[in-house]
Amino acid sequence: MDIVIVGAGPAGLFLAHRLLAQSPRHTVQLYDCNQNPKGLESFDSRGFGLGLGARVQLWLNSIEGLGEQLASQGIEFTKAELILIPRRTVCALLVRSLLMRYGDRSSDESSRLSLHFKASVVDVDLAHREIVIERESGYEKVAYDLLVGADGIHSTIRSAMIISRPDEIDFQQQQRPQVWKVLQLPMQAELQKSPPRIIRLQKRSTEYGLVFGGCLPRKDGHLTALIFWEPIGSSDQVNPCGITTVEELQQLLQEMFPKNLPTLKLDPEQAAAFLEAQPGHEYWSQCRCYHHLEGGAVLIGDAAHSMFSLLGQGCTAAINDAVVLDCLLGQHGDQLSLVLPQFSAQQVEEGHAASDLSLIALIVYHPWLGLLYRITTLLWVFVLRQPSIFARLNQVGTNYIQVLRENRLWIWLAKKLLKELPKVSNRRKI
Repeated sequence: MDIVIVGAGPAGLFLAHRLLAQSPRHTVQLYDCNQNPKGLESFDSRGFGLGLGARVQLWLNSIEGLGEQLASQGIEFTKAELILIPRRTVCALLVRSLLMRYGDRSSDESSRLSLHFKASVVDVDLAHREIVIERESGYEKVAYDLLVGADGIHSTIRSAMIISRPDEIDFQQQQRPQVWKVLQLPMQAELQKSPPRIIRLQKRSTEYGLVFGGCLPRKDGHLTALIFWEPIGSSDQVNPCGITTVEELQQLLQEMFPKNLPTLKLDPEQAAAFLEAQPGHEYWSQCRCYHHLEGGAVLIGDAAHSMFSLLGQGCTAAINDAVVLDCLLGQHGDQLSLVLPQFSAQQVEEGHAASDLSLIALIVYHPWLGLLYRITTLLWVFVLRQPSIFARLNQVGTNYIQVLRENRLWIWLAKKLLKELPKVSNRRKI
């Protein structure tokens, strides 16, 4: 079966591994509009760490040697069973592993794998099961038997499915009120004296409200500061609190940083890049159906169910989709008429639960519901000795539907808040 995967994020690359290992009949072509991440030394000024909990580590460890590489390239928090590692590093390790095991058809005609970077999907013909790829050298048509949309929140594959079956897909999307930016920080000598940890950042002002985030440690000793804020006027649309200079950024960080820790030092070049960059957005989205049977297409990850980042479940939920799709293909072979409807039947409810759980971010940063939630969580964890929602989501053997039921009151309140957010367009041109 000729399988085309669009999107070379962790889920798309992991799925390619699983499908090639599952059957010698499978060939995989993988397309991504970004550059090849396989050089671990490559630097992403907007990148930040993925938190890989016990659930997703178990799946990733099914690829021989990958678990050891993740541990060596990331930071292990043993007590929490968590590895903190840059997304690009995860992708680079998966690409290297794919090439080592299966080669690439560009250099070995017998290979069942083709990796194509800096190649964008510009058209999807579901009726004839073809996509059109744009590269620097021009355009080309690619036929497929199975098309996997792992191409994120602005999925081209999903857009084509919506146009073809709008009522069946029933796509909904809303934007989180807070925006975010990433600041890469140099090594902080004073902080190296203590074990690595995630440092909370927060400042509340009467003029701009709450600015918050965290400093995430990296294996090389550097830090990545992830900063969120909710723009309220014209002066803070691009930068938090209306800052415009490196000196103002330094002052803001100092005010957000815990008072008992030394002042953070900035890299002038990275600070300037932070000030000039446009802020990013987070989206909550849901589809009623994840497949298009006639077009042989299926959605996984953010293309099917994007979510806010607070719980750190985007990668885990996407790889969960890949595991289920691989298992169904192993069970039913090339019978997509069985595989695709069963995938939607199994994963839509789970995907809805995952994206709904991420709405807890609207509670946590609500002016008074946030305080109530923190007090309740402290009682739940330290008095009743029960795992927090963060711990539950990363436990092996759990699922999103179970955790949603345990937190149904909070999610009900969060959905009330979601309805108050402005709507965003649910279609994208292809």
